[in-house]
Amino acid sequence: MKFVAVLCSLVAAVAAQRAFIGEPQSSDTWTAGHDELVSVVKPDALTGSTEVGIAITLKHCIQNPCEDASEALGSVLYSGPYNPQFGPGMGGQPYQNFTLTIPGGIQSGPAVLSVAHANLIGAGPFFFTEITNTTINIA
Repeated sequence: MKFVAVLCSLVAAVAAQRAFIGEPQSSDTWTAGHDELVSVVKPDALTGSTEVGIAITLKHCIQNPCEDASEALGSVLYSGPYNPQFGPGMGGQPYQNFTLTIPGGIQSGPAVLSVAHANLIGAGPFFFTEITNTTINIA
């Protein structure tokens, strides 16, 4: 019975540490060669965590709907520290904005924007990784 309680608390702690893409929204249109804003949100949680970092990538879709981008993430637009802070917007949740230049040579049409996120959760700590994504359009 104790094992089940420990397992449930670990699952709850991990679920609370998941990041998501606040901006852009699915189906937003970006222009190749221009700067665009990406907001990565990590909801506040009771369990402590230490951020390891994130990578933000962009990959043109070969098919429709877009193929799974978790094994081949595409062009790296950002790779480095992630330090979400409370601020106005994003529903009062901690987030960090990144202004990124979209490659000028990327094909127009649908593309997958992915965020690979890693952090250490709890006192143990437990190493947690995830990839979240959204589909946008490139003009």
